[in-house]
Amino acid sequence: MRALIAVFALVLLAGPVFAVGNVTVTGAGLMPNSNFTNSNTSAVFLNLTFSVTTETGSRIVNITQLNISLGNGSTTGNVSAVELYLYNDSTVIGSAIMNLNSTAFNVSIPNTLVVNSSSNASIIVRFNITFNATTRQLISAILGSAADVLVNDASNVTVASAILSNATQLQNIHANVTVEPKFVDTNAINQTIVYFITPTGKDGLNRTVVWIPSGYNLTNISTVEVDGSNSTGGVTITTASNYINVTMTSATAQKIKISFNVNTSATRVSSAAFSAYIDGGNLTNISSEPIPAGSANVTTQQLINVSNVALAKGAAIVNGTDYWEFNFTVNFTANVTGTIQFKLTNWTDASSPPDTINLNTTGGVYYASLRNNSANFSDPNAKFNVTNVYGDIGINRTVTDGSSATFILRMIIPAGSAVSSTWAATYNWLFRTLY
Repeated sequence: MRALIAVFALVLLAGPVFAVGNVTVTGAGLMPNSNFTNSNTSAVFLNLTFSVTTETGSRIVNITQLNISLGNGSTTGNVSAVELYLYNDSTVIGSAIMNLNSTAFNVSIPNTLVVNSSSNASIIVRFNITFNATTRQLISAILGSAADVLVNDASNVTVASAILSNATQLQNIHANVTVEPKFVDTNAINQTIVYFITPTGKDGLNRTVVWIPSGYNLTNISTVEVDGSNSTGGVTITTASNYINVTMTSATAQKIKISFNVNTSATRVSSAAFSAYIDGGNLTNISSEPIPAGSANVTTQQLINVSNVALAKGAAIVNGTDYWEFNFTVNFTANVTGTIQFKLTNWTDASSPPDTINLNTTGGVYYASLRNNSANFSDPNAKFNVTNVYGDIGINRTVTDGSSATFILRMIIPAGSAVSSTWAATYNWLFRTLY
């Protein structure tokens, strides 16, 4: 028994001797002086550095919790959580949800922050600002003393003085945005787009900039309305091919509606965002919030396709009243509401020089018309005169993706037209969507 005791004592004496670690905490405020922070954002306030020294040997210290407080007269209800990040890293090592009636956070670090004498450690302290934060409230972060740094052993903690950030003034500028229509046809000239900006924060909007994505070329502004009223006298508008800048004479909390026209591309543009930035409450270039997601996106695609053309009547007497007729079967590729438009070139034949049949005369006589398959040729809502351009006329219709319809083109042969069997013309369809 005596021999065993002696061996055990020898083992204890030969084991390593761990020295108590001395943890020194220094820090710097990362919030710029005289800064402004928007509500519903995550803002960086402090950088805390932990260094360890020992009397002898190497010592590992595990930081288990930090107590962070609101400083400089900050009030409750403006911070929802505190998050700790490793420096230059996006990894969250600890977080605490804020009791809205409190001004202090006890932020535990579940896996501990390991610091040793050969490697310092730094963390970033972020505050998550609540959406309904008090406008113009000053807020800052503070690590008050050594008692606010908890370790899992007997290490000593030194904080020479309270570590404070600069105060930031809270603002509350937000806006929901949406755009209509969601689908537009390819090769549309002066396609109307309507953009809605609805302020949702406590600060009014001084300015908004709507950015036009690639594939759309701004041609003109139709109207700018604030709360349903035309506000051309209360706003200043500047534009370029890819943006609209609207500056209000005075800040507004009312809905803004901007109607403008664009030329669409000849090829598909998949769900491109018409993004908007807003200014107000001492903040500039704040991103708006499409709610629901994608509500500010527009897709360009061919909305109307011809699947069949059938000659219904191909012979006509040249007397100014007889006609040709063609049946077009068209398919639709989206759920949209708008105007179906059609244009046609003048007819020519294969003679040299070619003979021509004009679609209309300068005196306002029209020879070509397009109607739907309602069989009611006299219905003005189901028929329009066809010219060489789309114009502002067509047949209004709401269609669904995958549906089809039949339209009839009638071409009256003017008196005096040349007799020929080689007449030909080129046609185009357009579905001009409305919101």
